[in-house]
Amino acid sequence: MIFDDIDIKILKENFDEDLLKQIDSNNVNRIFKYLKENDIYYYKDLFLSSLDLFLLPYDSFISKFERLKKELGSDYVDKLAKDTSLIEIMYK
Repeated sequence: MIFDDIDIKILKENFDEDLLKQIDSNNVNRIFKYLKENDIYYYKDLFLSSLDLFLLPYDSFISKFERLKKELGSDYVDKLAKDTSLIEIMYK
């Protein structure tokens, strides 16, 4: 998990310190790998905007993301890229 100064600034502006302390690098890296394998090239943007989802255990995240994929259909990569707020489907 490599973040530049801008990424860190965004995280600090958008999330409180207690939430940031909950980040498990190994878990996040596993999730990033899964997202890359699913052609989600904007995974870092999703992390910066929806940190709380990346705090979920890996298996829970995958389960919720698979449900998101099913709901959005075969073009889920493009739909989510055009409107990252669709990630909110994972909160259901």
